[in-house]
Amino acid sequence: MKRFVLVVPVVLFVLSACATVQNTDCTQGEVRLTQDFSNAPDYACRRTGLAAFELTVVPESTPINPSPWFAFDIETAREAEVSIALDYGEYRHRYRPKVEESDGNWIAFPDSAVSLDDDGHAATLRVTLSPGRYRVAAQEVIGIGERAAWREDFAARNELEIETIGHSLDGRAIEALTRAATTPDAPLIIIVGGQHPPEVTGVLGLRTFLTTLFADAAANAALDRFEWLIVPDLNPDGVAEGHWRENLGGTDLNRDWGPFEQPETAAIRDAITARHGAGHTPFILLDFHSTRHDVIYTPHDNAGLTPANFSAGWIALLNGAWTGEGEAFARDPSHNPGLPTAKSWFALTYNAPGLTVEFGDETDRERVAELSRAAAIALRQYLEAAETQPGLDG
Repeated sequence: MKRFVLVVPVVLFVLSACATVQNTDCTQGEVRLTQDFSNAPDYACRRTGLAAFELTVVPESTPINPSPWFAFDIETAREAEVSIALDYGEYRHRYRPKVEESDGNWIAFPDSAVSLDDDGHAATLRVTLSPGRYRVAAQEVIGIGERAAWREDFAARNELEIETIGHSLDGRAIEALTRAATTPDAPLIIIVGGQHPPEVTGVLGLRTFLTTLFADAAANAALDRFEWLIVPDLNPDGVAEGHWRENLGGTDLNRDWGPFEQPETAAIRDAITARHGAGHTPFILLDFHSTRHDVIYTPHDNAGLTPANFSAGWIALLNGAWTGEGEAFARDPSHNPGLPTAKSWFALTYNAPGLTVEFGDETDRERVAELSRAAAIALRQYLEAAETQPGLDG
């Protein structure tokens, strides 16, 4: 994939392209738009010019959280000024469009290449492309195969086991990364990610968090005192199909912790239950997501959970480890009370703190990495202190 440059003569190009259109098939011609890879939805596409397209961006069901995801390839046999209109219907533009460069890095379209209608229900991307194939998406595309490869590599490098704890509706494996404690009754730490497909900064943050947490061999003594259950990609079907929010069962998985009507959430519930039955008392749950800003949703400090001080203690250590600009994460102890989310179910079922770690959709990716490293360092410090101060962990 090659670099793209901003279009200048947009109006002249669009007029001439529209005047000569005969075939409205987006997948044919010298300039083509296709959606045939993991993470790409199958939106209706209409060719409106020789190098102009319109995508109808619709969710898998309604009502739904407004996370209008898109991902597609543009292939051109010649230098072309390309226009892609995104029609969101009743929803509004959310993600800043990005393109993958030849080195695998993703860069955002400049503001001047993206125009919105007055109410944000439609966006038009306009770029000049050299001959080649270009992947464009709302966020970085991390497909099913790449996620599986990352789990395998991470487990191998950090001496974790890969355990299939269940299967999705479409038969894809739900894989957990596990690490056994050195004692039979060690507390259980659960880390979850990938419940909502477009939340890519949550995926990137979780990866850096885990890499930092397990990187230091000297910290293994503290880590060894806990049983680890890590499920980085709970919704593989939603990722594969390019969903905004749900699995193939039309369910937001982070509203199914309690009903457990979907096989993905039932699988992680059963894995937690089995470990609890084997003597591993659930200690904390961290659930990684993305939203519009960097925030950690926590229980209230007076909620009567054990360990009682975890949220305040961990965030204080996180702020102490933070070396970046401005505030690290905001803290919100009042988000989605009463809903069947992972953190709410965990608190109700095990009287233990569940926290949702959210990274901003457009948070600079280096800041995402810095936040994740600070969070992992803080958790390691907390667990080390729990080892030396008996009252801290209960």
